[in-house]
Amino acid sequence: MLRWAGQALTGAVALLLLAMALRMNRDWTDRHLLPDIIVPSDWLMMIVQVERLLLVALAAVLLLAMRRIGARRGIAIAMAVLLALPASELVMQYASGRKGQAWNPSDEPLRRADPLIGWTYTPSRCAGDPEYAWRPVYCIDGQGYRVASSDMPFDRAAPAILFVGESILFGKGLNWRDSVTGQVQELSGIASANLAVNAYSLSQGFLHLKRELPRFRRPVAVVILFTPSLMMRELDRNRPWIDSAGHWHRATGTWALSHLGRVLFPYHGAAAIDEAVAADRRLLRAEVALVRARGARPLVLVPVFQPEGPRERALRAAIFNGAAIPHLVVPLGQHWRLPGDSHPDARAHRMMARALWTRLRTETS
Repeated sequence: MLRWAGQALTGAVALLLLAMALRMNRDWTDRHLLPDIIVPSDWLMMIVQVERLLLVALAAVLLLAMRRIGARRGIAIAMAVLLALPASELVMQYASGRKGQAWNPSDEPLRRADPLIGWTYTPSRCAGDPEYAWRPVYCIDGQGYRVASSDMPFDRAAPAILFVGESILFGKGLNWRDSVTGQVQELSGIASANLAVNAYSLSQGFLHLKRELPRFRRPVAVVILFTPSLMMRELDRNRPWIDSAGHWHRATGTWALSHLGRVLFPYHGAAAIDEAVAADRRLLRAEVALVRARGARPLVLVPVFQPEGPRERALRAAIFNGAAIPHLVVPLGQHWRLPGDSHPDARAHRMMARALWTRLRTETS
């Protein structure tokens, strides 16, 4: 009886795996995957196809071995898998240094915990980024903003164009002069206040802007970054987040294995994706209203690496169509990325800076 039960369970699992593999077609993928800045869209599709093949192969192995698997052996295999999970978690926690956080405390520029936003930069320091062979230098002033050099802290009493976002607007992998903020400052002659912080979600960017904007006496414009490849962060509960109703939620700790799962199994239910779209749309509207209340010009920057995929285009339309959100779409070359990295390179930042200043100059003239 136990042997029969083990065989029946094994067969049921095998059939379930086959059903999953058959269901994971392109239409299912488009409905359940969000584009991810870490994983290019062609990689995502390759991962899905590999996973389908692995599911079919695993199902075949289980069906072939079904007669040989008894209850005791099945229980032993299940226990081995369950014990491997916490062991893998401990190893990944130790290796990554994250300790359940959404950010790595040892990455440059260094960060510190913030109870409202999640994290901010450690102020008053300059350091090179060892992640890149050319070691770009990041200088953070005493207010937590990126500046050109340590002897040039930002003056919040002067006219300023504010930049709110994450590592793209921060200029990760680039020196100040090559970043979009440095180039807009050079083109406009107006000081660029770089409030962008690595790995921020749109929720975190909004919370940061809400805190910092009242401290500027003469804000001229505020540039807010948005791209569908960052929407996945709105579903990450390992950071503070704001739901589609506008309610703030504190971060909840997650396993280090979840970061691996984000790459290997980046699937979400349709309701979760709809929630992310509604939340981002509401957040962008709130940021626009916040900026206009201070008498400054809001502009949402949307960099788009070419060719834009249909999924990204559909998500962008869901956010902006009929929402009256001032935005600027900037097409970028397909290969305008840092070597071995998904972040935009100096060419992409130059293109964004010129497009931004052309738009802002037209609106403020």
